[in-house]
Amino acid sequence: MQWWCAALGETWTWNWRAYPGVWLFVIAMVAGLRWVAGPGSWARAGAGERVAFIAGVITLWISLDWPLGPIAAGYLASAHALQFLIVTMFAAPLLLLGSRTGFIERIAAGAPSAGLQAVGRTIVHPLVAAIIFNAIVAASHVPSVVDGLMPTPFGAFMIDAAWLAGGLIFWWPVIMPAPVYARFAEPMKILYLLVGTLFHTVIGMIMLSAELPIYGVYELAPPIVAIPVRADQQLAGGVMELGVFGVIVVASGILFFRWAGRQGLPDKAA
Repeated sequence: MQWWCAALGETWTWNWRAYPGVWLFVIAMVAGLRWVAGPGSWARAGAGERVAFIAGVITLWISLDWPLGPIAAGYLASAHALQFLIVTMFAAPLLLLGSRTGFIERIAAGAPSAGLQAVGRTIVHPLVAAIIFNAIVAASHVPSVVDGLMPTPFGAFMIDAAWLAGGLIFWWPVIMPAPVYARFAEPMKILYLLVGTLFHTVIGMIMLSAELPIYGVYELAPPIVAIPVRADQQLAGGVMELGVFGVIVVASGILFFRWAGRQGLPDKAA
């Protein structure tokens, strides 16, 4: 039994496998977020916030566990890209949305300590958050990193955990109202989302245009479906480029209409 999904080079079967490390990681993430949010925060949260948190937990679990987890780890580059999309663009923001009430209350009450707040404030500053996120995206898609880490459970875990951490940091300035940064209203948040995810386009274009397979772990993987390696890689590029862009467009639309509503633009148009 493996504790985490990894590329083992084995012939794929649809026989269910247990990955206890995934279960413990998801449980630890839930416990950690609820602990940070503080006691009683779940009871004070609205229905929408609770639904968002539960959806975030479910999407995180689905992305890491069987069958997507092992397929993404060692069989299909497109599944790996889909896993990245789910973890960073769905699970991470949903978990933050589901923790807003508790986090806001804790920050307003002065917890954690002033020193930790200063460190956290620096990390989630929009510019710093975008740099950290894109550095994680870039490093985790370097061929030597992927081929070196994915064959071992610990290496694959490092990539998955880095994606989740990067996603939480990236979405914090957009979702959380604290700490407050001057001149970072909805229009700036939209710009932040668009500019902060441009690197995904670069990675997607490289995958789409590459004549040869980029990642040895997927080139040499036992076949799981009747799809050529290059076509799988191109599909992965499409997921990276169009999938992320679609999420950002939807999020930007929500931010725009929220901002427009506060500005009274609908009334003027009427």
